[in-house]
Amino acid sequence: MGNKPPSKVDPKILSPKAIQMLKANTNFTEEQIREWHVGFLRDCPSGKLSKDRFIAVYEQFYPSGKAKDFCKYAFSTFDRDNNGTIDFTEFMLAIALTQSGDLDERLALAFDMYDFNNSGLIDTNEMAKVISAMYDLIGEKDRK
Repeated sequence: MGNKPPSKVDPKILSPKAIQMLKANTNFTEEQIREWHVGFLRDCPSGKLSKDRFIAVYEQFYPSGKAKDFCKYAFSTFDRDNNGTIDFTEFMLAIALTQSGDLDERLALAFDMYDFNNSGLIDTNEMAKVISAMYDLIGEKDRK
């Protein structure tokens, strides 16, 4: 009788709780958060950013490069709950870290991207793959 599964939060709705959390963990004002949310929903009407859409956005910014490999690493870093999509909260936390996070936060983010096997260490294979993906992203052929 009373064993209903917990209801999922609609990813398109920006709750007061989400706004407070984002204000507490970013340098964005409530107005900025709301503006970003409108834009996010315009680009991602479902309220979730898929990996394919993420790659398409990077391909627009880097038309002469190959975005797929880099996006694989970046996407998995930003998709904190590992559900295969980036919701608005994950998106805003990533934007805040990359735009204005302090050095330790940005280094932790970079570490997470390089440590894609989640071992707590970055080995030479991981380092080489991410650096190669960055070169591919910008279309750099000369890797000397």
